[in-house]
Amino acid sequence: MKTIIFLEEAWTGHRPIFLKLFNKVVLELGYQVITFCPQPKELEAWLKENCQSQEGQYTLFEFHRPVSSQLPNPKEDAIFKAVNLWQTAKQAVDGAFQQLGKPIDHLVFFGVLDGYLATGLTPDEIDKIFPYSWTGLYFNPRHLRMQPQDWSLVPDLGQPHAGLYSANCSALAVLDEGITNQLEKQLHSKSVSVFPDCVDVLAPNLDFPLLSLIQQKAKGRKIVGLLGSQSKRKSIFTLVEVAQQMATEDFFFIFIGPLYPKTFTKEEHTKLLELISLNLDNCLFYLDVIQEADINGLVYICDVLFAAYEKFPHSSNTLNRAAAYKKPIIVSENYCMEERVNKYNLGISVQETNAEDTIKAIRHLSKHPLRNPHFQGYLDQHTLPKLSDAFNRVLTECLKIDVPSEVEQL
Repeated sequence: MKTIIFLEEAWTGHRPIFLKLFNKVVLELGYQVITFCPQPKELEAWLKENCQSQEGQYTLFEFHRPVSSQLPNPKEDAIFKAVNLWQTAKQAVDGAFQQLGKPIDHLVFFGVLDGYLATGLTPDEIDKIFPYSWTGLYFNPRHLRMQPQDWSLVPDLGQPHAGLYSANCSALAVLDEGITNQLEKQLHSKSVSVFPDCVDVLAPNLDFPLLSLIQQKAKGRKIVGLLGSQSKRKSIFTLVEVAQQMATEDFFFIFIGPLYPKTFTKEEHTKLLELISLNLDNCLFYLDVIQEADINGLVYICDVLFAAYEKFPHSSNTLNRAAAYKKPIIVSENYCMEERVNKYNLGISVQETNAEDTIKAIRHLSKHPLRNPHFQGYLDQHTLPKLSDAFNRVLTECLKIDVPSEVEQL
C-alpha cells in the first residue's frame, strides 16, 4: 500500500488548520501517513483528540522552511527559494527512509505548493531535484484570476505554474472552483480537484477575556470585525479610514490577529503604528495570535465581518466562519469570494480599498438584514466529508488504485 507523505514547511495562516484536516481525512481513508511540519507535537495532540486512526498508522517529523538569502532580482529570488524548498523536501523524505530503515512506496503531498513553483523553473529541473511522485494544494493561482487573458497567451513553460507539468505530478487540488476548468485546460487535462475551504468550526470560547473587553468598549455599538492575520492585503488601512469617517456613528471596529510588518513598506508600517497610537474611541487593536475557539468567539460577537481584501482573488475560510455563525460579510468585487457571496447571499461586495463603498455596505447591513441567506447551503459544500471525497479523487488519480481498506504498518 502507498504511504502518503505530507510536507508543510510553515505554520502560519491557514496552514496548521489545513494540515490537521488533511491528516485526519487521509488517515480515516485508511492510508499510512508520514508528516513533516514545524509543530509535530501540536499536530499529534490534535490527531489524538480529533482523528479515528489506528495505532502506528502515522509518523511525524519536525520540518521547517529552509533559511535562504534574498536575491535582488525578484524572479531569480523566487526560483532560488523554490529550488531550495525542493532540495530540502528531498532531504527530508530520504532522511525519513533512513530512520525507518527501509524504502517506502509513497506519494508526497505538499500542503501548499505555491512556494515550490516559480516562473522560469521548469518541470525537468524539478524532476531532477525531486524524483518522487507528488501532488498538493495549489493555494493561490492568482494569475488565473488577476490576468487570465494575458497569461493564456504565455507558453506553457513560461507560466507561473510550469512546474505542474512535471511527469511526477498527475493530479492536484485547488480551493477556487472558478479557475478549475481553466487550469485543467492549461495542464492538458491533468486532473484538478476542488478542495472545500473548510475549517474546524469549534464551539466559540465565550469565556475568552477579550470578548468582555470588546463588549465593554463597544458600549452597545454594532461590532465590525477584521479578524486573523493583520497584513496589508487584509486592507487594514481601508477599515481604519472607515472607522475614522464613522467616528460619530453607532459602530465599533475590532482588528484582531498578529501583525505582519513585512507586508508593509517602512513608511506604511510607521503610519499604521501612528494610527493605532491614536487610541480611537471606536476601535480596538489586539495584534497577537488567537486560538481557533477564541476566533470563533470573536465571530460570534461581531455584527458584520470585513473581508474586502486587496488583490486577493482567492478563497478564504472567513466565509465558513461567517456562514457558521450567520454573520453578514463584506468582500471585494470580481473574484472567488464575491462569486460565493452572491451565490449564497452571504453579504455584500465592494470595490477593494474603497472606504466610501465599505461605509455604505456597513450602513446597509446594519439596517437591512440579508434576505434568504443560504448559510447552511454554503456550509454543506465546505464540510469534512466533502474534503474527504475530494482528497480521495486526487489520491486515486495519482495512485491509480482503489481506496485502501486496511492499514499496513511501517
